[in-house]
Amino acid sequence: MHILSAAAAIGLLGLTACSPAPDSAANEKPVVEASQAAPRVMTDTAPASGADDDALFKRDEPADATMTLNRESAGWRVAFRAGGVPNGPATAADCELQAVGLQDREDVIAVRVVPFEGELNVITTADIGADAPVIQVRMGPEGAFVQDGGAAARFCGMGSDIDGFYRRTGSPE
Repeated sequence: MHILSAAAAIGLLGLTACSPAPDSAANEKPVVEASQAAPRVMTDTAPASGADDDALFKRDEPADATMTLNRESAGWRVAFRAGGVPNGPATAADCELQAVGLQDREDVIAVRVVPFEGELNVITTADIGADAPVIQVRMGPEGAFVQDGGAAARFCGMGSDIDGFYRRTGSPE
């Protein structure tokens, strides 16, 4: 019986020795793993969108979408983020694309999809291949009309769409 009592006492001593003091446990802060705390690194090909955008445009139909326009050397970088066209349970996931190109004299910016690393999508040079689709962005006084040359169908989920009129934010409706 003494052997059993001695073993129980040693086990109890071991548990209390490993336990933190009651007041020190209250002061402990959760440890954040390095992978959670590390900031996401964006590549040169994917500038972060936000306050630095030259212009922001929004589309409501057939699904919500945003388009940002940023001056990049002699041309423009256009970034799209569009929801899938509503189709019940078959609705496509959100789509993200970036494209770069020049503006002509008729205010049309012809852009080609470029490699980028975004929040929703990563597109590499190998994904694009030799024939990048052309997206035409026709600028107007209240916004831009986008004509997709097949980029959403190629790089986003089936049912994704970036075509249509994007209203410049801050412009009258």
